[in-house]
Amino acid sequence: MKSSCHHKGFTLLELLVVVAAIGVLISLLLPAVQAAREAARRMSCSNNLSQVALGVIEYHEAFNHLPPHGTGTFSHANKPANSNQFRLSFLVSITPFIGQSPLWEAVSKESRGSSPILIADESFSMGMEEEIPSYLYPPMGPSPIVSTFKPWMFEIPTYRCPSDPGAGLPSMGRTNYAACLGDAIEGLDQGMWRYEKGKWSPSGEQQMQATGRGMFVPRMITSFSDVTDGLSSTIMLGEINTDLGDQDIRTKPSLKNGWKGGVLDDVSICRSKQTDPLRPLFWITPGFGVAVGPTLAAASEGRGYRWADAMPLMTGFNTTLPPNSTLCFGGDETTIGTLSNSSRHPGGTHIAMGDGAIKFVTDSIESGNNSGGTVVLNGQGQYAPNSPSPFGLWGALGTRDQGELIYGDF
Repeated sequence: MKSSCHHKGFTLLELLVVVAAIGVLISLLLPAVQAAREAARRMSCSNNLSQVALGVIEYHEAFNHLPPHGTGTFSHANKPANSNQFRLSFLVSITPFIGQSPLWEAVSKESRGSSPILIADESFSMGMEEEIPSYLYPPMGPSPIVSTFKPWMFEIPTYRCPSDPGAGLPSMGRTNYAACLGDAIEGLDQGMWRYEKGKWSPSGEQQMQATGRGMFVPRMITSFSDVTDGLSSTIMLGEINTDLGDQDIRTKPSLKNGWKGGVLDDVSICRSKQTDPLRPLFWITPGFGVAVGPTLAAASEGRGYRWADAMPLMTGFNTTLPPNSTLCFGGDETTIGTLSNSSRHPGGTHIAMGDGAIKFVTDSIESGNNSGGTVVLNGQGQYAPNSPSPFGLWGALGTRDQGELIYGDF
């Protein structure tokens, strides 16, 4: 009798078919997994923004006004180690209302630390010949650009959106949430209180009455009673991306584009001339037929790099251009221009209304005339103070008291 031996297993062809089928299944499932993860991150991002909005509302209930944006201590010497130069953001004031009371205690009390070093200039040493290992910082801390003051380097989880991967130097403590400054540009980098001729004075009051049209006005007190357009129809806060060092138009501003004849007269001046036609979310790079690219901010001056800093680039936005548009400044990185809010969520970004409601606004929201200018102090016609926003629904949502009518949802 003959015995036959049967070998069980796959042939090479069958194995290749199985591998190909597994590859197809993975390729089909991977986008779904990524979409599910982003949906979870987006929900967490929305929840964090809601916590920040509630912190603002609770602050208002406690003090009967909004947390000041551009506040703190100052001296006429205006040295960054001896005062915070009147530039603390609203995010500092609400720390006790979002579960960060120990951080608030660390900021508000006199404390010791190593010699003051500016994040933008590591050679800064206050003229000291030797480093002082135990420098005495004043109550409310030094300027928010002093990196050796530990609270300014602390990254608060509530101020971060999980969809934003930004981390580490040259930033300090990052934030993904910013204050709405309205639909104008002029003067909002300095606000009401200004340092001029060696002293601080409220010389910007008239300017802010004309162009401080948002719920937050730099270095000026506002409250919910000032929001005559209705809290549910006025943006209070918005989401911003932090800079990744990749020349993103939403996180690295183009500088020195001028004021008259520049950003005040044409809010699209950067978008039409300086963005890469092949990569519209990035600035054009010199080479390949382009001799000179835009002048961009320094590496240490990225969007959202300092949560404690009221400088517009760090913690503010305006509603001149729709979400995820260009950052285009008239002067250097300490000034202002078109200051869009932004996100890494597909299609739009989160905003918080004055009543605390969180909404998702698409990039395609109606935004009026994007080839014109903004309201200015001595403007005429549609650009005169107290005029309705020239930026459509998006601009109207950013103003607090211009009487624009907003119908339905958006």
